[in-house]
Amino acid sequence: MKTSFKPAFRYQFVNFLKSAAVFYLIIVVITTAFLIVSVHFAADSSMSFTGNGNAFAIGMFVVAIVYIRSDLRLCLQFGVSRRTAFISEILAVLSVSAILAVAGELLTAITQVVVLSNPNSFVGDVYQLIYMDAARVLPTFGQHMLSALINTGMFFCASLIGMFFSLLFWRLNKLWTIVVAIAIPFAINGVPILLVRLGFNLNPFIEWIASSPFCFALTSLTIAAAAALIDWLLLRRANIKARK
Repeated sequence: MKTSFKPAFRYQFVNFLKSAAVFYLIIVVITTAFLIVSVHFAADSSMSFTGNGNAFAIGMFVVAIVYIRSDLRLCLQFGVSRRTAFISEILAVLSVSAILAVAGELLTAITQVVVLSNPNSFVGDVYQLIYMDAARVLPTFGQHMLSALINTGMFFCASLIGMFFSLLFWRLNKLWTIVVAIAIPFAINGVPILLVRLGFNLNPFIEWIASSPFCFALTSLTIAAAAALIDWLLLRRANIKARK
């Protein structure tokens, strides 16, 4: 495993990092456009930019959907076992998630400094919205690190959920693929509503997550661990075929 792990991890890490870099550059362009508008053209109007973390999570979700199959095919072609390929994929995703979280935090910090002089503009991320009550103050270095922590967990969780959908569709025939694809949006929106109607009180859980960034990160990592287990169960008996 040691012999095959390093090249598998290196290949997958570089793949994810390149895609994350492209997505990061897109967010930089969008952020730059926001700064130009807020500083030069929107002095008398309110503007806010709070979507970095969520945007990066969506990007990692999509990248994971795309890469898991091609990475597995290539690893198996070169004699890497499914277990080694899967473990190296998870570690590559975790590493890129951490790098992207730190890079995103740097971008957010720079943007916050630029717009600080404009009282009508606000820039923040998930951490500042939840744990600082969207205060218009510059977060400390420690708060930036906590923000990077919860974003790392969020990106990692989104990636493993993306792998789940990719591997699930790999195991289904065409009919069930269509059925599941249609059912997923209804399940995402309908399950929370159903739980509330059945009498489940979700407020204590939501309040627990909002009580500490460590609770947020722990929740993300718990969901990621459950998704990783399901991903492995789907993968180990999947009939991996060449791309058509």
